[in-house]
Amino acid sequence: MKKFAILAAIALAFVSCVTVSYAPQGSVFLGARTVGYRTERGGVGVGNYDGWFRALYFEVEQNDIELYDVVVVYGNGQRERLGTRLVFDSGSRSRIIPIEGGRRRIRAIEFSYRTVSTWADGKARILVYGIR
Repeated sequence: MKKFAILAAIALAFVSCVTVSYAPQGSVFLGARTVGYRTERGGVGVGNYDGWFRALYFEVEQNDIELYDVVVVYGNGQRERLGTRLVFDSGSRSRIIPIEGGRRRIRAIEFSYRTVSTWADGKARILVYGIR
């Protein structure tokens, strides 16, 4: 019985981090990045998009990836390190990640990443969304 409880807790923790479901209301596509096989640092420049956001989420296509060291750069230049380290299966989506201070303008989202699977499966693509 203890083993079942431990396995159930682990499964619940995993599902709360990475889930596949519908796009939340107020979602706005902010940009995408093709993910290489080596550990790389990059991100998505949001630019002068006229809008305020209260949260972010990530979707992954075409291959599995590891994503970590996510930093949000706000319109005023302030930086927020989200401290995430997630492994995504192809076709999955992150949980909704609230940003500091409620609704903010976002200039860019920076992160480190790498494709987890083999080169035969192709390069992964990560899509970044903001929620108004």
